[in-house]
Amino acid sequence: MRRSLLLFFTPFIIFTWIFFGISQKGCDSVMQADAAKKIPFNHQSHVEKYGISDCTTCHGYEENGRFKGLPTIAECTTCHARDGVLTSDDQSIPRKKPMFDSYKDTDQPWESFAKQPDLVYFSHSVVMTAKYDDGRLKARCGSCHGDKADSTGTKMIKGKMLMGQCMDCHTALNLSNKCAVCHD
Repeated sequence: MRRSLLLFFTPFIIFTWIFFGISQKGCDSVMQADAAKKIPFNHQSHVEKYGISDCTTCHGYEENGRFKGLPTIAECTTCHARDGVLTSDDQSIPRKKPMFDSYKDTDQPWESFAKQPDLVYFSHSVVMTAKYDDGRLKARCGSCHGDKADSTGTKMIKGKMLMGQCMDCHTALNLSNKCAVCHD
């Protein structure tokens, strides 16, 4: 009896194991588990040295409310001028970065960790402007991205954004968990 049950469930177990492996591979590629970082970046130094405490300084919104995502070289060179000084005794002045010279202004030398699949709609603008009745913001960048202010690299801090994490956050912030909120 046990042997026949084992023979009956073996194909199911093998199929499940293969399906899980394929699914995991797909999630890794969608979420950019090994996103390329062509230029090193230190969030901590930008917060401490230059006093940038608002993430939208570099990761802002378009006029229509669409999230810009990662900055372009042009946005970096607004502070790190291409004709600026290479060294300075004043640590509060952003220095020229020679590594930018090999890039065009429109280049983005980093890749995102969190590319959403086509079936997911996520609006940073809606989430980041949602407020409680008393006027406090419901979410901050660190809610999903972790404490980047103390981060010395661009690695993902909080891990992969799985649907369960999104739903937990929606529940905590009293936001709808209906499928159509995030999925077309």
